[in-house]
Amino acid sequence: MSSAVLFFGSIALFYFLVMIPIQYLYLQGLHEKKEKTGLSQRELYKKMSFGEEQLHFHVQGNPFNIPSAFVAYMILKVKGRKKASQY
Repeated sequence: MSSAVLFFGSIALFYFLVMIPIQYLYLQGLHEKKEKTGLSQRELYKKMSFGEEQLHFHVQGNPFNIPSAFVAYMILKVKGRKKASQY
């Protein structure tokens, strides 16, 4: 394996690992905002300001963020199930 592949692979892995908590906090905030306002997901996105839309696009729309967003989503769902089973 060449050192360039190893170097860029380690950068990609580092980016993936760093983005998981960022994606998790972002998704958790969206979920809390949706519950607090009582709006559907479509209505929530329609009422976003331009700045919020751009933030959402850059955090969720970047193809490099798809794996970390998926992992963060799965963590959020697992934690949600654990909280629901405690009651």
